Amino acid sequence: MVDFNYTTEQPLTVDVAPITDSVVPTTATAYKRGDLLVIAAGTNVATHSNTETGAQTDWHVICLADVTAEQATAKAAAGIEMPVYVAGKFDVDQVKLNGTALDATQKLAARAYANRSTKITLSVVK
Repeated sequence: MVDFNYTTEQPLTVDVAPITDSVVPTTATAYKRGDLLVIAAGTNVATHSNTETGAQTDWHVICLADVTAEQATAKAAAGIEMPVYVAGKFDVDQVKLNGTALDATQKLAARAYANRSTKITLSVVK
């Protein structure tokens, strides 16, 4: 019954055993695979990092699949959560802020934040 959009893009993970979990999507909100997401304490609701205020340093998890705004609304209403990565090693070139690739400065900040504050490693893979 889960119909999230999985893609055949370049793999996000560079580790063989990433750890996943699920979170509640925000209604009427689209998510892209690789988005850095903030999870609200107490509600487990996922929102996008705030791109206006240094979003590369406020995230908790990485979105695992593309989710349309319509899917998010329907899944939230049905009590179905969306999949996210909570730990593992990932290619920093594949993570995004609200569907947009990180620039060089954001990549450095996101990697530093990950190393200090998450169980996620963002690696440079070339």
